[in-house]
Amino acid sequence: MRWRGLGVSALLWCALGCGYHLAGTQVHLPADVRSVSVGHIENLSSEHGWEKLLAFALEREVITRRQLVWEPDPTRGDAVISGTVRSVSLRPVAFNARDQAVQYELVVIVDLKLTRSADGTILWRADGMRVTGEYATSPSVVVTSSAAFQLQPLDAKNLRDPQWNPLSAADAQAINIQLAEGEKRLLLQRLAQELARDAYNGIVEDF
Repeated sequence: MRWRGLGVSALLWCALGCGYHLAGTQVHLPADVRSVSVGHIENLSSEHGWEKLLAFALEREVITRRQLVWEPDPTRGDAVISGTVRSVSLRPVAFNARDQAVQYELVVIVDLKLTRSADGTILWRADGMRVTGEYATSPSVVVTSSAAFQLQPLDAKNLRDPQWNPLSAADAQAINIQLAEGEKRLLLQRLAQELARDAYNGIVEDF
């Protein structure tokens, strides 16, 4: 066991010494950029309010990673993250025997940039950032990549529960609608978090 530990340590030391590093652990921004704010994010999609989810996710990413100082006032940060939500598109990807959509794919495309407040220089830019995810509109359809499945996977016991296997058609329709809306909201939050993480990694590493 001692040799195994030494081997792992040696490999890690070698990787760091050879120029490799863990994603998002090194900040390559100019020395004068130490605080970051989130500025205006324009939303051109039909998903009203999603830009606020993205702004919040970016804020949380900066605060959680603790490599940069979060400045809530965009006029006081050394640099400002801004951008455009170009589209939030939805398309059916699975159907039941009655040709009704039971699974949808969400695709979000955004443009983001980091601008130095002092002189307006664009320090980092990523156009066409794209994230995707799927969610189900029926409890009989299990999407393994969905937020609900990852938090609490559905099994045979879940499907026997009246919440997931209602007796009446009216109950089934009502629950399907509630399930679909809830799954969509969770997925939109998760996609915002993915974009925020990708953007943060790009900002601190790609400069």
